[in-house]
Amino acid sequence: MPRQTETKRLLPVIIATCFIAYLVCVLLLSGRFAGQVPASRATGVSAGIIGWALHGWVLYTIVLVMPGLALNTGSAMSFVGWMIAGMGLVFFIRPAYSGLAVLLVGIGGVAVLLTGVGGTGYSNPGLAWPLKAHILLSVAAYSVLSIAAALAVLLAIQDDRLRRHKPIGWLRRLPGMDTMEGMMFGAINIGFIGLTLAVFSGLIFVDNLFTQHLAHKTILSLVSWAVFGTLVLGRWRLGWRGKTALRWVLGGFVILALGYFGSKIVLELLLDRQWAAGIF
Repeated sequence: MPRQTETKRLLPVIIATCFIAYLVCVLLLSGRFAGQVPASRATGVSAGIIGWALHGWVLYTIVLVMPGLALNTGSAMSFVGWMIAGMGLVFFIRPAYSGLAVLLVGIGGVAVLLTGVGGTGYSNPGLAWPLKAHILLSVAAYSVLSIAAALAVLLAIQDDRLRRHKPIGWLRRLPGMDTMEGMMFGAINIGFIGLTLAVFSGLIFVDNLFTQHLAHKTILSLVSWAVFGTLVLGRWRLGWRGKTALRWVLGGFVILALGYFGSKIVLELLLDRQWAAGIF
């Protein structure tokens, strides 16, 4: 117990250190690609890795170290940001993707500050592994689809600037539009598979899914799954791309965000109530 108390006391310091490490990564690498004094790429990437590792440890300590899962609103958002930042660090492997990687790592830096914000979450020592798998699949699917939505927003901005013949500015640091679109659809395909597993594992393993204050979450998740499924099918059979694809991506993501976080925010932050155990 004293050890747990000491660890809990150190968490704010570790979260602040994590944020600073992310910030160093973003400042060094964004400065490099902005044409400022060249910074050490290795130093920036190393700072990002340190921040990501500390972020993971914080989440483990707060969310997973208990017998069940303590995943409140802020920690869930932090978990999503951690996975997005991890993908950003992978993108640093390709120098051409570094501008995009900086944005994703920056999302992780903001997300770590949300860790623990919200209600007390839940911790059910009897939480079965299928429910844990459902929760983690949900977080993973949401994270990948968040990246797809971010890419869609960047593509929309790029397209708008080109059509209006306005200076691209910082968008020059991003990969080309064709590359970005390919990455977006890759994220959608992976995210849709994860979302499919998350939705149907919830339908199978979660009891009384429509009566635990979760009917709206379930319905919105199913609607979002249908939207992304239609997009995947439209891309495959009809070659959807451009504005049509962007509308479907952003529409599906907004619905998913409302289902995943909208109800969670209302219950935990506004009504001071908790989710039924085992639900993300």
